[in-house]
Amino acid sequence: MKKIAILFALILCVALAGCNQPAPPQSGKPMQEPSGTVSTPPVEAPTEPLPPAEGPDKPTAPAVGQIAMVYIGTKTNGFTEYPMTYDGELTPEKLIQGIADLTGWDLTLAEDVISGKGGMSVCLSSESALFTGPPDPQREQFFVYDAEQLAETILDSIQKTLQEGFTLEGGDPDALDIWYYMEGEQPLELPALGLSWPSDQPYQWAVAETE
Repeated sequence: MKKIAILFALILCVALAGCNQPAPPQSGKPMQEPSGTVSTPPVEAPTEPLPPAEGPDKPTAPAVGQIAMVYIGTKTNGFTEYPMTYDGELTPEKLIQGIADLTGWDLTLAEDVISGKGGMSVCLSSESALFTGPPDPQREQFFVYDAEQLAETILDSIQKTLQEGFTLEGGDPDALDIWYYMEGEQPLELPALGLSWPSDQPYQWAVAETE
């Protein structure tokens, strides 16, 4: 009887222990976190890359190796055009220097060319070929026979080159007036040739006054 009583007691203890175990959840849902704990959802990475931040604008490099045309000749006998290269912005001074580089004539300016609504005003230095005559030796392609031929060619070539260089496409180059004057804002005179030009009208070789 004692053995039966002990066996019965052991069975009773095992049964009571099984009853104290927590019951498993009845649904397939995960257990909730204890109250007071906030669940943070995972952060999703962007599906598309962000555009790069815009930096400061890069400086624009000056244009180099551009082509312009210079014109050598006279209104009476016509002009021949020649290409010249220049860097940066095209200016009257660069065109005049282009004529000088091509021909070998000294076309030093006493002042920068004045540009305005009424045209352009050019002041050649008293040391330029306009006043001192042809260079020695001359370049065969641009050979002139005397100071008068040189003066007419210089003045007409500068006039034509500036008119063609600074007239908009479709415009009339002859509508751009070119004026010449001497240092001290004096009217253009060539005493060695006995020629002068009035200061109240644009340059034209044909309107020269003789002494």
